[in-house]
Amino acid sequence: MSRHTTCSTLALASLIILGGAGCQPDSATKAKPAAVADASVQPAPASQESSVIVDVDARRPARLLSDYGLFKDLAELSPDAAVVSYELNAHSFVDHAYQESFLYIPTGKTAEYKPDNAFQFPVGTILGQNIRFAVDQKDEAQGNRLVETRLLIHMTRGWTAVPYVWNEDGTDADRSVIGDSTEVSTVLQNGEEFKFNYVTPNMNECKRCHVNEDVLSPIGVTAANLNRDIDIDGTHVNQLEYWQQSGLLGSLPVDRSAIPQLPDWQDESSASVDRRARCWLDVNCSHCHNPHGAASTSGLDLTFQQDQPVRFGVYKPPVAAGRGSQGLKFSIVPQRPEESFMVRRINSTELGVMMPPLGRTTVNHAGVGLIRQWITEMEVDEALAEAALNPMQAYKDAVNGGKAELGRELFHKVQKCIACHRVGDTGGSIGPNLSDVGKRTKRAYLLESIVIPSAKIAKGYETQVIVMADGRVVTGTVQSEDEYEVVVADARTQTKIQKENIEDRTTSDVSTMPSLANLLTVNDVRNLIAYLVTLQATPPD
Repeated sequence: MSRHTTCSTLALASLIILGGAGCQPDSATKAKPAAVADASVQPAPASQESSVIVDVDARRPARLLSDYGLFKDLAELSPDAAVVSYELNAHSFVDHAYQESFLYIPTGKTAEYKPDNAFQFPVGTILGQNIRFAVDQKDEAQGNRLVETRLLIHMTRGWTAVPYVWNEDGTDADRSVIGDSTEVSTVLQNGEEFKFNYVTPNMNECKRCHVNEDVLSPIGVTAANLNRDIDIDGTHVNQLEYWQQSGLLGSLPVDRSAIPQLPDWQDESSASVDRRARCWLDVNCSHCHNPHGAASTSGLDLTFQQDQPVRFGVYKPPVAAGRGSQGLKFSIVPQRPEESFMVRRINSTELGVMMPPLGRTTVNHAGVGLIRQWITEMEVDEALAEAALNPMQAYKDAVNGGKAELGRELFHKVQKCIACHRVGDTGGSIGPNLSDVGKRTKRAYLLESIVIPSAKIAKGYETQVIVMADGRVVTGTVQSEDEYEVVVADARTQTKIQKENIEDRTTSDVSTMPSLANLLTVNDVRNLIAYLVTLQATPPD
């Protein structure tokens, strides 16, 4: 497949931070800055001796980057014979930085191909990323500054993420447990002199991006992002096939056309505006906004394969977004980017508003421009718009009839409402107990609660939006509180917050429950109401 084949509809994992975040300057220019290691470095033969040292049972990561032996010469960043640099199709944004991706796989071991997710790597693997800032993005001859190297190390106990910050002499990099801040000065592509403080994440912040369902793992190095041609001694070869031939990767699909491929979102010739915009959201946002990610309770799925418009934001109302929604009604309003709070959030650097909340302190103007163009050119689906703007009218026929057994399936297994609501002796406590909801409410009220959950929020279940001093935003209902601590929970997690670490706290008029308008059909809602009506048991005190 050529490098510019458009994105496949197969699942694409999110690609940010490590092993998948090919950070590039905020422009379509892909020129490589001076002193950046050549991305066409060949993998070493398996028999070639390596000096890489990985203690897979160590209690903590090495203090210095040099302790791993990944580079023969740190000043020149010339890699060890077993360290392989690689290229990516789609690049996320990290404060106008260039990045170089590399990996080490222990001799005699191989990665396992996965069509939809990050490849499975053996214990002892290191995925790395060097982060550099050009002196002048228009003139690579002026050189660049190496600020940080991030490693993702596959230990016996699982993956460990650790950032290393380079010293001023560029002779080595120190482990940064608590993070760091580096003043950066660069000239952008438009000629603007730009200074800012680049923030190195601490080890816990690395986990916030890399943890899905409580397991830390790579969120990049996917087939879709690695499936491209690279240059080996003047010859163009497919990178995945080259990895396989070099003993780095196990078997590939016999049908090579079945391998997914991301376009370069910065390259207008690589794909349509729609596909490039969806890829930008995938590589920058979907590490959290996916069905299993940290932001799954938002109901927003920004993985590339999601094909249901409301799921990726079209006419989707906010879920307890606090300041994030900026008073706007929907994440995306077709043809109206100025009314779409998705645009507001990716164009902001304000804590509690900006998205993504980590990995950047500046605005990706090229990415924001692409998303604005995508929304501007969207076709308006009148039926979708009507159901979003007037849900009670669109779903009015759902108040009668229905099959309770189908509604029960929706409640417990499909929509998983039971994760927040208790029925009998099972369920969560984020939302009201529904054990007797059929006895104490009418069908019209149930309909409103399903399609406009923020219309009437039950007392005691108001949403708290807490902005932490470190920029984290925690939303949910209060489970307990005392003078020193508040415990807030959503459908996935319960978070204990020390009050001294709270920057801002508000009570939102937006429910934590997502609206199911446009996610369910009229018949689905009818069945769901029919099931809720059957719940008549008085809950215990």
